[in-house]
Amino acid sequence: MKDDLWVWHYALESGVRLNSRTGRVVYRGALVRQGNGYGCVHPWPELGDPGLEECLSDLVGERKGRLVRRTMACVAADAAAREEGRSLFEGLEVPDSHATLPVLTEEAVHEATEKGYYCIKVKAQGDGIDTLREIRRLMQQGFWNWRVDFNEGGEVFSLLDEFLSWTDQEKMGIDFLEDPVPYDGGLWEYFGKECGIALANDRNMHRDRRDSLVLVTKPAVNEVVDFVTLHGGKEVILAPGQERPRGQVVTSYMDHPLGQTFAAWEAARSDVVDLCGLQTHGLFKPDEFTERLGEVGPRFCVPEGTGLGFDDLLERLPWTKLQP
Repeated sequence: MKDDLWVWHYALESGVRLNSRTGRVVYRGALVRQGNGYGCVHPWPELGDPGLEECLSDLVGERKGRLVRRTMACVAADAAAREEGRSLFEGLEVPDSHATLPVLTEEAVHEATEKGYYCIKVKAQGDGIDTLREIRRLMQQGFWNWRVDFNEGGEVFSLLDEFLSWTDQEKMGIDFLEDPVPYDGGLWEYFGKECGIALANDRNMHRDRRDSLVLVTKPAVNEVVDFVTLHGGKEVILAPGQERPRGQVVTSYMDHPLGQTFAAWEAARSDVVDLCGLQTHGLFKPDEFTERLGEVGPRFCVPEGTGLGFDDLLERLPWTKLQP
């Protein structure tokens, strides 16, 4: 079947760079078609992924890379539903999402809350100290529910020094710190206890020693882990009203709307209940695909059609056969 692979190259354009690791505003990837199924491969070389051409070579080769394996998992699931003439989302509910702000400004925060978001995820700039201080200032204006993604750009003792002056109420306004520093089990555990704020593990979730209160899963890269597996293979029986002891947040890979929709489906079919990060199409200039996902807001708008949707748009793309 590897001789039945077709691709369409795309470029997404953002108004600003999307995290502290990149200076780009144009992000290239490819949609993949095999038979009746579609998927998306969207590498982030700044975060350690192979380049797009290397991914496409892997696609027609041994398929060693996580991105390529997950792309083909998407293609298979999408094809099965399209062949049955049904949407993958039938009977499923997609969890709500936080707002994703690559750049923190007071105007952007007001705009997000006006769109109905009740939690804001911010991409920290540099070592994150200035970002934290701006969040603290905005807390005084009533914005109290934050997630901060450092992309491992912080330094333990600088961050601890910053949090020394924070009140308990201010710390409670931070839902979690995502990848605040490069992951190391012992140092990570120490930092979490000393700062008194939940830590979320994204880049190294597969190495986590259960010293993170939250795992961040991107279906473009990793499988969504079911709740039992998430808790060490033990069934967790919760009393009425009891919160789950460990959370799982599913996010898109800031990729094409098809990949974003795959992430939403994975979250929905895995019964993820934590607030996720599935509404990222608003980070890019609009096109026919983003328009099918509607206005950005906490609720995900499932695109019409079979499988992951977008039927007519996908059919008329100028597909190119992928050669070994």
